[in-house]
Amino acid sequence: MRIANVLLTISLIAVSGCASTDATHAQASATSSWISYACADGRVVQAAYPDTHTAQVKIDGQTHTLNIAMSADGARYTGDGWQWWTKGMHDGSLAPLAASETIANAPGVACHAP
Repeated sequence: MRIANVLLTISLIAVSGCASTDATHAQASATSSWISYACADGRVVQAAYPDTHTAQVKIDGQTHTLNIAMSADGARYTGDGWQWWTKGMHDGSLAPLAASETIANAPGVACHAP
């Protein structure tokens, strides 16, 4: 009986943890603020980070959802044909990704938020 109580407690903790995570992600999505980055090529890129695994990036009037990717330094997000690599909240690099690329071959354009 004691083992059953322990298992029940662990199950309840796990379920409540999942519920609070989903609620936290929903709240983060609703309250994400956009950061504007001025890029060296004259383009303005806006980025929002609704959770720790996602960046939403507005490029040339279109919004792209990118997912966190492995990086040695900073935070790198990829998806939808783009790579957005940030270091801190003020510096970023935007590069297009070819269909078969998982990391951009080109260095990308430097962007900076005030």
